[in-house]
Order: sequence, then C-alpha cells, then structure tokens
Amino acid sequence: MIEPNSEEPQPARDPRYASVTRSSALGLLIGGAVCLYLGFSLLVDAPGSADEDTTKAWFAADHVFQWLLRILGAGFLLIAAWTLTGQRSALLLSAAVEAGFAALMVAMAVETTFEARADGLWDFNVILLLILAVIGVTAGRRSWVLYAATGRARSSTPTEGEHRV
Repeated sequence: MIEPNSEEPQPARDPRYASVTRSSALGLLIGGAVCLYLGFSLLVDAPGSADEDTTKAWFAADHVFQWLLRILGAGFLLIAAWTLTGQRSALLLSAAVEAGFAALMVAMAVETTFEARADGLWDFNVILLLILAVIGVTAGRRSWVLYAATGRARSSTPTEGEHRV
C-alpha cells in the first residue's frame, strides 16, 4: 500500500511560509508612514502664472493626491497588520498597493513637472518622487514573487488525500 508522504510540511502549517509573509511587515509600515506623511504635508499650490480658473484645477489635483496618499497609507498599515498573521493573501494585496503607490508617484512626478514648467522652472522633488516610484515597483515585484513562490510551494506538496510514490 502507498502511504502519504508525511515528512513534507504542509504549507498551511509550515512556519517558513508564514515567516516569508511576515517579513514584509516592516517595509509596509514604512510605506504607510511615507504615504501618510506626504498625504498630510503635501502643499496645495499652483504655478504663479496660472489664472484663477486654472489655479482651481491645480488645487483640485493636489487635493486628489492628498486623499489618495492618505488612503494608500491606511492601506499599507492595514496590510502590514495582515502580513503579521502570516496569511499568503496579504502578499497579493501588498503587491497591488505597492503598484498603486508606484503609479501615484509617477502621476505626482508628472504633475509636479508640469506645474514647475508652467513658470519655466524645475522642481527637484520630481527626482524624489521617481525614486519612490522605483522603490514601489521593486517592493510590489518582491511581494508578487513571494506570493507566486509560496503558491508553487503549496502546489508541490501533496494535498489531503493525495499520495506520493
């Protein structure tokens, strides 16, 4: 008779898979802090050359960025707490929030560039925003790779009722 291979750890109970998920918590906490800081400290401004109607549009864009940063910051903190439970699905959500963060940083860099160029200037904060976008992309990719790797590990171990020869 073929016996199930009981020596292989089951992913749902294996602490290695949970520790991979928990390892993302600190980065998510830092991401949440950065988003909340930017969301509450971002200046609502417009180019000095803008007329009254255009100024309202610039202010509206900055208000949208403020709220998106605050929402992403809260999302980062919630997902950081979720990763501490060791749940694999937290990695998938982490990848999604990191991708959203990267896209927002690129959008803010573009808006900041247009705002500065309207007055014939250059805003060096664009460099910081692009660095944060790269960090967001690499962190999102890491979360996705970990999510995919733990899924392969789950599918490579026998499930209940399966037997290995």
